[in-house]
Amino acid sequence: MSSCLGIYVDKNLIKYAKLNKNKDTFKVEAFNVETFENLEEALKKVIVETNSYKVPISINISNELYNYFDVFAILEKKDITKSLDIEFEMLCNEKGYDKKSLESRYILMDNREDYEKYKALYISTNKKEIDEKIEYLSNNKLIAMMPVSTSITNLIDVSEAKENIAIINIENETQITTIIDGQINRVDVLNSGIGDITEQINRVELSWKKTYDVFKNITIYDHEVTNLDENENLYIDIVLPVLNKIAKETKKLIGSFKEKISKIYITGTGATIGNIDIYFEDFFKDTKCEILKPFFIDPSSLKLPTKEYIEVNSAISLALDGLGFMNKDLNFAPISALDNIDIENIINSKENFNIEDWKKPFSITEKLLLRGIAVFIIGIISFSCFSKIITDNSNRKIEETSKKLAESTNQINTMDNYLNQIKGYTTTYSELISSVDDLSEITTTSQNNRVISKDAIPNLLNKLMFIIPKQVQITSIENTEENHIVIEAESEKYEQLGYFVAAIKNDGMLQNIQSSSGTKSDSLVQITIEGDLP
Repeated sequence: MSSCLGIYVDKNLIKYAKLNKNKDTFKVEAFNVETFENLEEALKKVIVETNSYKVPISINISNELYNYFDVFAILEKKDITKSLDIEFEMLCNEKGYDKKSLESRYILMDNREDYEKYKALYISTNKKEIDEKIEYLSNNKLIAMMPVSTSITNLIDVSEAKENIAIINIENETQITTIIDGQINRVDVLNSGIGDITEQINRVELSWKKTYDVFKNITIYDHEVTNLDENENLYIDIVLPVLNKIAKETKKLIGSFKEKISKIYITGTGATIGNIDIYFEDFFKDTKCEILKPFFIDPSSLKLPTKEYIEVNSAISLALDGLGFMNKDLNFAPISALDNIDIENIINSKENFNIEDWKKPFSITEKLLLRGIAVFIIGIISFSCFSKIITDNSNRKIEETSKKLAESTNQINTMDNYLNQIKGYTTTYSELISSVDDLSEITTTSQNNRVISKDAIPNLLNKLMFIIPKQVQITSIENTEENHIVIEAESEKYEQLGYFVAAIKNDGMLQNIQSSSGTKSDSLVQITIEGDLP
């Protein structure tokens, strides 16, 4: 079993998810979302809480730049790298970037407009921010530093890999990753994100933790936002304009593509807003919109609501990078020099053996390879010696164990004699224990047969009759277990269902009330309300 801790850092928010992999199955061992003021202390806290001192860590890069260049497909990789470096240097001169302060990686993609060329997705980020995270995790096993915009594709089921998909990752800024025919086609960064919302909410709440708690409890009904607490209408004017802007910018972007997008996934902190998928579907009439769920998660087997896992999607996707999903060309983490050796190239270059070649000075690559072979041979010799020492010690321990075993056998025989004597006294104790068990069984049966008051259900129905809005229809009321009540209702209006839920809470007829985010079928919106009788 292998593990990886994925950490996503975004402004003052840190998300983490520790994943275990056993063959082809994945399991989320630990996850959480926390606010922070000091990144170094926050990272140490996450590692302690998840017990990940020796676990590989994958973390995101921040404030990255995305550029696109065309390059001839006939060039070798080293020439492609040089060509792209020149292109980027010219871009830096044009836009006033300090190229020396930036670290860059790229991947090549099919160029649908010119098949003689590749299209390169060129990603750059600040070296200082990379070095800072490397320093903070210097005592840990940092194996990957990736842009979350490309890692987020790890969450998609392989069966959907050939579809044309857009992933809207709504964090402090919004990134849209487009996948065409199973290949990342582009990444676009919008000017809007939840940062525009949380900044304004925090001015009222004066706490980032409270701000995100309030944000996650917001639900949209019919293009209106409802936060079912004492500040019900406080943040409507903040949330709706930002969501509207994100949806319109996304629609404009996707409409500019030649290829038709068949599905839109919504993820990130913004995906925790109730009914946000239904809200986006109003803008994309012919495209299915849904919340992105990790492909390996089965909602029916979860102990916690799926929404809790979706909130840390960014961290889960980074953890998957460390469990075999990583595109190494986009890894900004420091790697061993031996990882850059192209063994196949070296072998091919020696196919036509010539003794004169061995008289020439070795190249850097050849020197690294020879050093690697030398280290390997020394390791084998050391392992052999160590194994012989271990074997000799094991043989001595086996002899000592045999003697101890013989002594233990004699003592066991003595104890057996005592045990036979003790068994003679057990009858009386067995009868007493049986009597106690009978009393316990009677008590348990009495508790299990306890039912709710006979007047509880009629009283509930009588109260519902006076508070239910005219445009809301109750389709089912069920007493599922003991005092737990499940009510299913439907209406053509989102807001009517919202008023109904709020009325039940205010009346106090049920406790521990939970309501679903709502599903739309034809012209009706259906919700489920659950709670316990007082």
